[in-house]
Amino acid sequence: MCAAPAQKYQPEYWSETKTGHAPFCNDCAAALPWYTSSRCPQCALPTLNGDYCGICLQHPPAFDQTFAPFRYAYPLDRLLQQFKYHQQLPIGKLITEAVLPHLPTLLAANIPDVMIAMPMHTQRVRQRGFNHALELAKHLQKALKIPLDIDGCTRVMDTPSQAGMDMKTRIRNLRGAFASPKDWQGKHVLVVDDVMTTGASMHALAKVLKQAGAGQVSALVFARTLKSTEE
Repeated sequence: MCAAPAQKYQPEYWSETKTGHAPFCNDCAAALPWYTSSRCPQCALPTLNGDYCGICLQHPPAFDQTFAPFRYAYPLDRLLQQFKYHQQLPIGKLITEAVLPHLPTLLAANIPDVMIAMPMHTQRVRQRGFNHALELAKHLQKALKIPLDIDGCTRVMDTPSQAGMDMKTRIRNLRGAFASPKDWQGKHVLVVDDVMTTGASMHALAKVLKQAGAGQVSALVFARTLKSTEE
């Protein structure tokens, strides 16, 4: 981010890599919006002492837990926008390398059976040229060695932008958006996406996966939005 050469591995931020170098220098690593505060284990919104939030207690989403190493804030938001909308694919690899040292601890208690990326409608893929969530999932799969299923679930409805909509409206608009021809019987499915805003997309997808037999659905999002912005 600062254009300085990447420093050698520093243990305060990174686990040692094969090259011995970190994806960011220590100053840039410190500037990233790491999400370190207590949060709801299901939706990853801030709570006291890491308790379940009131929304998840009263109206639990279809997904069971959320891993989010970052808050969606500067400068990560700019990096993700460059990655998604300006085809800066190397940024996806850098961000993945940044979070990898933190994931084994998060996933160790309950290792997923399979990983999928948040599906994107084929029209959106043609427009953008790639599915950003799938690119992130591919990098994660290489490191975590969790099988990646690329066609077990699809987005069959191209929904319009949901910016500014509340959770209920988003969920209503996403009904029928996903489909899965696969039998996920008893599987623990890890769904990868870049950002979670309201969790409506993750809820809709997890609902379809569980209807197809999945026993557990976990969300791995690189960042959690803590204010109302577009998902």
